[in-house]
Order: sequence, then structure tokens, then C-alpha cells
Amino acid sequence: MAGTHSLFDDKYEYRDPSQQKRKNARVKITIEGEFCVKGKTQRFPVHVVDIGTGGAGMETRTSVFEGDRIVLFAAINGKNMELESEVIRVSGKKANIIFVNLPDEDKDLIQDLIHKKFFDKDKKPLS
Repeated sequence: MAGTHSLFDDKYEYRDPSQQKRKNARVKITIEGEFCVKGKTQRFPVHVVDIGTGGAGMETRTSVFEGDRIVLFAAINGKNMELESEVIRVSGKKANIIFVNLPDEDKDLIQDLIHKKFFDKDKKPLS
């Protein structure tokens, strides 16, 4: 089965539901994007490293702090999104964010991305 992907590939990580702390499932992914502090115009580069319908994990060299309101700009599942978010955890270059006022259309696209990652037989690289 050359060229096929499964949950057992290194690029996918299965997380035991009994050890899952969050209500919304997340999948590991690598998406290049940008963010700005809400109300400001300067954008900073960011790598989105996991995503779910409730929030995302990101890596950035720019300092962010718990409680910061940011806007994440990224192409997710074929759509350029602007996701209002709040930083809830920071550790070094890594930060976790929760989405604030996520439109249903964007939530559906993120859910579709998660579904494709886990359930489509002929997986293609996703962005």
C-alpha cells in the first residue's frame, strides 16, 4: 500500500480519549500563518501545530501572554480564516489558544479537516 497514510504514520498522533483533557478533539498539523494582537495591525509569523474546533496550538518567536486577545490568520482547509482567539497557556515558544466567537462556517471547515485527517481512506496533505 505505497503512498497510503494511516493513524500509525509518524505524522499522525493518536491521543487516548481517556487522557484527553479538552472537550474538542485536536489533530496535529503544520500550517504557516500570522497573528496580530487584537486592535493592532502588525502581524507576526506563526506555525499552527495542532487544531480543533475549540482552539489551536501554535509556535511563535513573538512573545505572547496568557489572556492576550489575538487574531490568527491562516489558510485552513482551503479557506483564508481570521480567527479571533485568546491565549490560555504559554510555554516557551509554544502557546495554546481558544477560539472566541468562532463562526459556524469556520467551525464546520475545521471539523471537516479533523474528519479528513482521521477517516478519509485516500488522505492527501492538508493545509
